[in-house]
Amino acid sequence: MPRLKDSRAKAKHYALRLLHYRPRSRKEMLEKLRRKGFNDDQINGVMEFLGNAGLLKDKILAAELFRNAIRRRYLGRKGIEMFLLNRGIEKELINETLLSHTQEMEGEAALKLTEKKLKTMKNYPKNTVRRRLYGMLQRRGFSSDVIYKTVKAIEDKKT
Repeated sequence: MPRLKDSRAKAKHYALRLLHYRPRSRKEMLEKLRRKGFNDDQINGVMEFLGNAGLLKDKILAAELFRNAIRRRYLGRKGIEMFLLNRGIEKELINETLLSHTQEMEGEAALKLTEKKLKTMKNYPKNTVRRRLYGMLQRRGFSSDVIYKTVKAIEDKKT
């Protein structure tokens, strides 16, 4: 029996060490513990401990990741959705988090990103710049409407 307690302590220690680096979603923590080779009993015990201690809060994590996606990563609506999904946030919580996402927020992020990117494309032909901006914004998850308005605004500024 002491071996079981020892292995639970190892699982708990591993989970706390993971949380020390960055916040994790419930799904991420489960996957990490399974990959490390802990059994279901150990995992359930650790997940219960983390839940009771308030260390796994997907709603707070989703809001934090949402702010990060807009302010630092300059992602569009679809990009934010994929970013949150990849971090293990449930679809319902993603939809709830995205309710506060407005068209203006998306437009601002797209404009900041294109202005940043334009600094590296000063000597390119106009068509090449436009094509690359469209592709970059599309890969970041912006809607076609926002992409069109942003590229048009940038072109209008230049002339």
